[in-house]
Amino acid sequence: MQEILTQLNRVRGVGGSLLVSGEGLAMASALRDGTDEAQLSATIGSLIEHSQRLGKHLELGATRHVHAAGDQGGVLLLAAGNGYLVVLIDPAANLALLQLETKPFLERIAQRLAL
Repeated sequence: MQEILTQLNRVRGVGGSLLVSGEGLAMASALRDGTDEAQLSATIGSLIEHSQRLGKHLELGATRHVHAAGDQGGVLLLAAGNGYLVVLIDPAANLALLQLETKPFLERIAQRLAL
């Protein structure tokens, strides 16, 4: 998994990546120095919980994708089998292109988690 995340980080616009369980526990990470993996994982766990609750309330089904953006960048949360891929996004990234370029990595992760 670490190798996949490291390769993903080479994609233009990616500022780091993290693989978490459905409960928000870190499974693998390739984050920038200074990023607190434990704190980020806990926050992502809360995001997963809230997005699932919102999806249930609105009858949207299982959470597959969440995007949050700010002035200094963003985060993309993508369902990957039994886990979630978290991609930290640089401020100048092209989101549509980034989503296309992360798809093969997401598929590889989901495949490995299914084993």
